[in-house]
Amino acid sequence: MNKSTGITAIVTILILAIISLAAPANTSAQDFDGPVPPEIQGELIYIPFPVEITVDGDLSDWEDLPSSFVDYGSTLSSDPAENGSFTFSVAADAQNFYIAMQMPDQNIIAKKHGTNYWNEDSMEFYINASDDLNATAFWPKIYQININAGDIGNSDPNGLTITGVNNSDVSVSGFVFETDDGWGFEVAVPLEGILEPAHGVEIGFQAQINGASALDRDVKLIWSKADTSDQSWQYPYLFGRAIFFELGREDIPQPSVIEAQPTAAPTPTAAPIPAQVSVNQSGYFPKSEKIASVAHDSSTALNWSLRNGSGEVVLSGETTVLGEDATSGDFLHEIDFSEYDTPGSGYQLVAGGLESAPFAISEDIYAQLKTDALAYFYHNRSGTPIEAQYVGEDWARHAGHISDDNVTCYKGDDPDGNSWPGCDYSLDVAGGWYDAGDFGKYVVNGGISVWTLMNLYERFPEVFTDGTLQIPEQGNGVPDLLDEARWEMEFLLAMQVPQGQPKAGMAHHKMHDRAWEPMPMVPPTEVDNDNEHEIAGSGRYLYPPSTAATLNLAATAAQCARIWNEIDAQFAETCLSAAQTAWEAALANPNIYAGNTPGDGGGNYDDGNVSDEFYWAAAELFATTGSDEYLDYLLDSDRFGEVDQFDWGSTASLGSITLLTTDNDLPEEQAAQLKENVLAFADEMLAIQARDGYSVLIDGEYPWGSNGLILNNTILVALAYDLSSAGKYLDAARLSMDYMLGHNPLNKSYVSGYGSYPMQHPHHRFWANDLANGYPPPPPGVLAGGANATADDPAALNANLSAYAPSKRYVDEIGSYSTNEVTINWNAPLAWVATFLDQKRDLEAAQAEESQPASTESEPTSTEKTVFPDWILIVVAAVIVLVVVVSRFRRKME
Repeated sequence: MNKSTGITAIVTILILAIISLAAPANTSAQDFDGPVPPEIQGELIYIPFPVEITVDGDLSDWEDLPSSFVDYGSTLSSDPAENGSFTFSVAADAQNFYIAMQMPDQNIIAKKHGTNYWNEDSMEFYINASDDLNATAFWPKIYQININAGDIGNSDPNGLTITGVNNSDVSVSGFVFETDDGWGFEVAVPLEGILEPAHGVEIGFQAQINGASALDRDVKLIWSKADTSDQSWQYPYLFGRAIFFELGREDIPQPSVIEAQPTAAPTPTAAPIPAQVSVNQSGYFPKSEKIASVAHDSSTALNWSLRNGSGEVVLSGETTVLGEDATSGDFLHEIDFSEYDTPGSGYQLVAGGLESAPFAISEDIYAQLKTDALAYFYHNRSGTPIEAQYVGEDWARHAGHISDDNVTCYKGDDPDGNSWPGCDYSLDVAGGWYDAGDFGKYVVNGGISVWTLMNLYERFPEVFTDGTLQIPEQGNGVPDLLDEARWEMEFLLAMQVPQGQPKAGMAHHKMHDRAWEPMPMVPPTEVDNDNEHEIAGSGRYLYPPSTAATLNLAATAAQCARIWNEIDAQFAETCLSAAQTAWEAALANPNIYAGNTPGDGGGNYDDGNVSDEFYWAAAELFATTGSDEYLDYLLDSDRFGEVDQFDWGSTASLGSITLLTTDNDLPEEQAAQLKENVLAFADEMLAIQARDGYSVLIDGEYPWGSNGLILNNTILVALAYDLSSAGKYLDAARLSMDYMLGHNPLNKSYVSGYGSYPMQHPHHRFWANDLANGYPPPPPGVLAGGANATADDPAALNANLSAYAPSKRYVDEIGSYSTNEVTINWNAPLAWVATFLDQKRDLEAAQAEESQPASTESEPTSTEKTVFPDWILIVVAAVIVLVVVVSRFRRKME
């Protein structure tokens, strides 16, 4: 079930208000039946203690204790017998917290997803025994405990397979068993070191089940009604409350106030995109190949027509039947209208009772996009205010994380059992770009991103001259593209370990908060970095150096030195010195890999093979210095000449691109080999593109960030055009951008602000598309990660994306970080490709086919979008709150 994120936001805030209003006003004695006061469903339970419980899988000692029944949650079951509900009971004695859970489950799915037990039949409970019951992240003493069906029939109570956040910090023992209609468990959690039970002690509590009917999870039931979109694994403030109640007492302790926190889903889901002819919704060049697609089950050709902005038919023909497309599952027809070259706007294609989104035919379709795509980087600068004069009032904000000017190293343990000692220095790493939708800054992702921008400058040095971008540095005599790149380059330089320290010259892999920040959120101006390591689970830190990060620094700093040599000689010298120091440090420490440090608050960006980074760095250093040291290393490298798909973890192709596109002394034989390799790879991509129904430059696998990978492939195809002048490569690059802007199975423009159905709700803490509360929509020119064959975030699971073909596994929701996050390393190739195509706007297409015989097509049927009116939600919310207030008043009077 894919619930509206707008409804989610209102319901979440409403529930938090109800919890606060509905709480009894005093703690005086009251009458109640049973051993403890009754629960407030989804909000509050009482834990009876002391109770004698023997954890043995026999629940007879629970018979006189109350149980809670749950049949609601973010994804409901259609069959009560199959994960349609669950029950749970809690109790305690002086030593242990006890919990028993059961659910009906006629088809138990277990051991099908490795350690991802949340994606099959499993049950979870959460405890927040910390001092902050409104915590926005998992601190110490906050636990997620997942019990999975694979342990049914276990004989060792201490051998359960437990997963969940902070699960290794707590002991869990018990038994998992089958029941007459499903399965359940009974476990004990020792309380020593966590809390001391006493009447009125309050904890955060949550209970959930994951249900799989066939393979992947398709049911999610959640006890706490504050969590409407399965976010408890990130945000403990969504837990309900549990209060220890000493048996025999009459006074009823009351819960503390639950503070409203920003919801992770503040915006409504976009209206469904109607079935339509699939086109590039921005448009097509007059002198280019123009391809559209129709998903239609007809096995014979369809008539199609092209209409101009006045509704007149200007071209017609018959579709080419392509048949079933492997990655989308669509039965496709193709429309080739390349012969029509009259500029204009408002064009639409009509075929099979469907019509396309309107589009333009123009030489200017990428003129603004190339600039908007680069504006992404100024918007995401850290350490400086984003000023309205450059971005507009809606997107202006104060400086984020200026306190990054004094950051020390992480000290503590990670989930893999490693203990990190910290360091006795701090660095000024203010500045740089926020990596993605969070506030982390990473050298390996920053490396490929800044390389792409600097490579774009080397390819088109006259395009983004001083004054062409809306940034504070305009007018300083330096090309604006380089001003933007320098903002990140200086951050990368600052991440180098100082001389005199262990591993001097290496680069810290990353820096970010110890725990994930909530969503939505404006970047804070200052935070407590906790350099003294006094507050467990908090702070903002440098994380250990890695060989990969060090080589990213060596490569990009060498590139920097080459580019700035005639612009700012002193900065060029600084870059070259840092590059050479980093190279030597990497040679001395060739296999220091990033790990799961600290396990929360930021991505790992781990990479266990850095031979590609060594090759890339050597290529950049050779291109800049001409030194035989680096040439010899290149020619001896097993990665020499590699041309393949690239991203932050596979960077060999960056070295090959540099060797081919800079003025250097690479021997002619090796240079010829590199050119041949580029053309061979491009031809492989064209063959893949020809087989794909939507002309995608990808091999059928849709990984995380598939759009970025497609655009990186497009850069290599564009290089093939530069090397050969063969128009087929230019056609391929244009078709690739068509996919980004709407010619895809979802008819979705993955670029904000472009097309009739653009991305609107990225996974981004500031661009939460809730302008009334200070969170703007994404500015134009922001690229979503795109379809992900293994999309597994809660929003993706709630949308049941696994039921769709790989190229359709995408959802435009803020919570879908695995499909809808935005990052610097995806927007960088978007800017590169948009610039390349804009510079090639007036070149003829090489493969335009002759149009089919002319014919006409009847008017298409219109499709209306249904929008759920907001006033209904507001009225309903107001009525419920009024009822609760009256109820509380009456209770006080009684």
